[in-house]
Amino acid sequence: MPPTARAKAPTGAEFSLSVSRALNILSSFTSERREQGLAEISRAMTLSKGSVSRFLQALEMHGYIDRDPQSRLYRPGPEVARVGSLYHSAGRLRQFATPIMRALVRSVGFTSYLSELRDDQMLILFALEGPGPIRYTIPVGTKLPLYNTATGLVALSQLSPDELERLLKKAPLRPETRWAGFGHATMAKCLAEVRANGYSTNWELLTAGVGSVAAPVLNADGEPLCVLSVGFATSQIKKGQLPALGREIKSAAKQLAKVLAEKGIARVE
Repeated sequence: MPPTARAKAPTGAEFSLSVSRALNILSSFTSERREQGLAEISRAMTLSKGSVSRFLQALEMHGYIDRDPQSRLYRPGPEVARVGSLYHSAGRLRQFATPIMRALVRSVGFTSYLSELRDDQMLILFALEGPGPIRYTIPVGTKLPLYNTATGLVALSQLSPDELERLLKKAPLRPETRWAGFGHATMAKCLAEVRANGYSTNWELLTAGVGSVAAPVLNADGEPLCVLSVGFATSQIKKGQLPALGREIKSAAKQLAKVLAEKGIARVE
């Protein structure tokens, strides 16, 4: 069928399920799995190869999936980049954050990120890559867990007790997180420390060899707007340097908060 033709859309649950499965296949590609074979995707989706193949054909037809003719592996196509570039690209948040993030990257030498709490995960809104031969970069649009990332702990620290309780009920502490063996009381103590310091640190909480430091960006009413952070390989810094780095991120976050308040930006658009 040519791209301009319109097939009759299924209705009801059938249509919803089909769209959901196609999007789940597209979302299965990550920075660690940039290319996948049919069998790999089929196993991950617990769908037959025939079903997955039909979804891939539709995604490929519309430019969301590419297939390497030699390796026969699938990877995200150019349409993913085009649509993804529209996310927040027109928002003033990025416009005013970029100079501050660029200065931060020059100062610390690490990649800088802006993230926001979205449901029960942290969503990377955009990033400015750091210089140097060692670069740890998380793609824009990646969703990160709350409980063992610096950005997540900062977001949790800004919630009211009721909001935190609701979120913990919705997304309970999973066995693989460091908090599972200690319970909510220990995590509450950690969040109180984050609030007191004004920043959070992560030293290989989620991924071996990777660390991060984050601070909240608050709106004019003192409510959390987003989270500013930097990520790095732990080989690039000594653990004892984290507090100084935290204070620098905190200062940049306050600077960004001031600029956004002056521009009347009270929420992520």
